[in-house]
Amino acid sequence: MSQLSNTALLLIGMQNDHFGPECALRASIEAPERIDEVKTNILNLTNKLLETSVDVINLPILFREGHPEITQEVGILAAIKQGGLFVEGTTGGCVIDELVPINDQVTTLPGRTGFNTFVDTKLNEHLTNKGIRHLLLAGASTAVCIDSTARSGYELGYDVIVLEDCTISRTPAEQEMYCHSIFPIYASVTTSNEWLSSNGL
Repeated sequence: MSQLSNTALLLIGMQNDHFGPECALRASIEAPERIDEVKTNILNLTNKLLETSVDVINLPILFREGHPEITQEVGILAAIKQGGLFVEGTTGGCVIDELVPINDQVTTLPGRTGFNTFVDTKLNEHLTNKGIRHLLLAGASTAVCIDSTARSGYELGYDVIVLEDCTISRTPAEQEMYCHSIFPIYASVTTSNEWLSSNGL
């Protein structure tokens, strides 16, 4: 039996500072051409799922000017603040251009200022109200937001599916480690084409 009606695709961090043509983080990504490859995979999957009963949800990370939400002095959040990234109203903070035409077909849940898309958003409430049980995770970055969301989703009782070709990490080695050694502890790992095929799409 198809699970499409109780499945959601979570688009995590699909913003210009991650995936835009002048991506601010491109210099920190090993083999940066992977950014464009992953973006293409995500867009292809999204367009196919919009023709189904799958719920597509956009979960941006956004901060106010000056990043008052960030108090950490070390680590990736401190780097985001120092780099002036993901600020409300800026080009870098905006959703990528390719998603703008389908904005009315996608549910956007704001509020996130950290890694976990369940924190400070109404994601769990939205999923519960819609009877969603299966979560497809796509976006950036694998070792941070994807991982944090996957762990929380698993603990909340969802069937979590990480799409290996629709997520990106800093290095190919880091991507492989998470997808092959870490995620299988609490999630299924597959590719977008394999998932589509297994659901008759």
